[in-house]
Amino acid sequence: MRKLMVVGAVLMLAGCGSAVEESAKAVLLHLDNPKTARFTNVRTTTKGDVCGQVRQKNAAGQFEGYRNYAAIKTEDGFTAIIDEDGNNPKVREVCGEGQEVAATQDKPAAVAGANGWEVQIVDGANMGALSDMTSRLIENGFVASVAQRDGKQLVYLGPFKTQGEAEQKRAQLLAAQGIKSVVVAHQAN
Repeated sequence: MRKLMVVGAVLMLAGCGSAVEESAKAVLLHLDNPKTARFTNVRTTTKGDVCGQVRQKNAAGQFEGYRNYAAIKTEDGFTAIIDEDGNNPKVREVCGEGQEVAATQDKPAAVAGANGWEVQIVDGANMGALSDMTSRLIENGFVASVAQRDGKQLVYLGPFKTQGEAEQKRAQLLAAQGIKSVVVAHQAN
């Protein structure tokens, strides 16, 4: 039965040749265990690139955490970049994740971190309903807070004393839940 499912998945990918399917093929080339790949949060950008998240099983048969990826459209198809640690500038540039949040951070890092750091959930398709996101986070052991900033309600984790602690929590959140987020300076409410 398992082989039949794998054959079916391969046939689906080989089928119509849509942008998402073609980009998935490019991503699979970068994985150690492509037969176990699971994709989520897949979307096409206005330039025709494809962004999303992927995870695979490791040698022990356990699923690894989600990793962001960008499949950049070229004349020959797609070139995939997998963001191994969640900080790849090219993936962020192509996919725009966190760009709107980072743009609001105009203080120098030393001043910005005076109140600590937080992991802010990236708004968009990733977010869904505010109550659903906060429930999902809490159910999975992430203590979430909601704040009204610049007329928008934002969901965040923290504050954390150091930027390193916040980065570690952001990586844990991505790996465990596939939730996109960025580390920003904490703003006291």
